[in-house]
Amino acid sequence: MSVLASFQTELGTKTWGVSDSGVRDLTNLSTSYEIEAENNESVEGSTLTNVKGLKKIPVSFSSQLVRALGVEPREEYESWREWVGKTGVLRFNGAIFGPNLILKSVAVSSILTDNSGRWHSAQLAFSFEESDEAVNLSVYETQDSETQNETAANITASSAQKALKKPKNSQIQAVLLI
Repeated sequence: MSVLASFQTELGTKTWGVSDSGVRDLTNLSTSYEIEAENNESVEGSTLTNVKGLKKIPVSFSSQLVRALGVEPREEYESWREWVGKTGVLRFNGAIFGPNLILKSVAVSSILTDNSGRWHSAQLAFSFEESDEAVNLSVYETQDSETQNETAANITASSAQKALKKPKNSQIQAVLLI
């Protein structure tokens, strides 16, 4: 699996990337640093602006989901419901991006449906903000092989995946000896 980004919380890991189970792209990444200040209008001779520091860092991006590329857009959107409000670590290409972030919202738009109401494509917009909540980074330091960068040359199926593909032999029967 080629992982573009991942978001890890106590719920687990959600990823954006390309795998045999589907394509979840990542576009329109944006973030900013902004000063937090207040105007001082009451005292003569004092500074007009009192700088308090930086505002919480926002991060946002979107993902175009297409059924023909192996992702059920409606199921993917609904799967994010319990993740909203969770604090975790956002990684791009395996490296931690910014501070601990809380998922503020997941919005869906540009939904393309058929006459049966099935979603064929949709765009999800993710909005994160710097969180005051502490996250134990040691939990996220050991990533499983699915969230690490891999090249196409060294991707192999696990033994569990291979076992699922093997045909069952109907001639073999279990015998219970008493």
